[in-house]
Formats: sequence, structure tokens, C-alpha cells
Amino acid sequence: MIRLIEIEGERVLNAGHSGLIPFTPLMKPPEGMALDAWLHQCIHTARTRPIDRSYRADSLAGMVALSELVYDSETISAIIFKEGIMDILRESSLFQSLTQQSREEAREEGIEQGIEQGGRQRTIEAILEVLEIRFDLNEAHPLSTRISAIDDLQRLKQLLREAIQLPNLEAFQRVLDA
Repeated sequence: MIRLIEIEGERVLNAGHSGLIPFTPLMKPPEGMALDAWLHQCIHTARTRPIDRSYRADSLAGMVALSELVYDSETISAIIFKEGIMDILRESSLFQSLTQQSREEAREEGIEQGIEQGGRQRTIEAILEVLEIRFDLNEAHPLSTRISAIDDLQRLKQLLREAIQLPNLEAFQRVLDA
């Protein structure tokens, strides 16, 4: 087992071991250097290394992600903006993957909300239709507005059953008031 904090981070940065660069913020900083200054040096070195831009983006993204283990988010964010690497981070495969995953989750959530909203609307329409057929309730009746304002689909389904079964509009109103 290797304890990163025991490795001289500056030696790794100076040697330019590409695979280890993202881990340098977790390594031992130079004697007397503050941790935030060390993180800044690590990010600056990774940003200015003469390597392929896509590899630089992945390396910096990995470094930022690993830095979250040791440094507070405000320090990391301040250095990211000071170094101007946000655009580079957006090019990283990690960022692209997270963005794609977020889009898929948002799309799925939108579909689910749409289905639920459609079910809610259909149930409201069914309740109002049953009340109109059974009790001659028109759209202008205050109960129509109250029913249309209900968001809970399960509650609406229960009200639909009640609208079908109850003997009169007053009984339905009591159930709605409960």
C-alpha cells in the first residue's frame, strides 16, 4: 500500500509523470507551503504542461475530483477560476460523462413527470365527467375548481371511485372536505 501523503509531490510534478499528476494534490507539499498554495501549484503545473489538450482536460478533471477528498470546495473553485480552467474541465471525458448522465436523468424525470401530469389531468377530467353525468355538475361549479387544484394522483383516484359510488353531490363534497 502506498500512502500518497508520504510521497514528495513536488518531485512528481517536476519529473512530469503524467499518470501521477492528478494525484499530486494528495501528496506531501514542499516544506512550509500552505495546502491551498500547493493545490494551486499542482493545478497550474497540470494546466501548463505541454501535453495533448484532451489528456490535459482529463488530467485536470481527475485532479479536481481527487482534490475534493482533502480540500474544501471553495478553495478548489477559487483556484479553478483563478487558473481559468473551467473550459478545459468541460472538455474532459469525466465532465462529458457526468453531463450526459445528467441529461439522461433529467429527460427520464421529465418523461415521468409528463406521464404523471397526464394521468392527473385524465383523472380530473374523469371525476368531472362522472359528477356531470351523475349530478349535473357544470364546469362553473366551485367543486370543479377545487378538484382541478388537487396535485395528488392517488387522492384523485380515490375521489373518482367516490364520485362513482356516492349517492349524491353533497356526500361527495363531504368526502372532498375530509
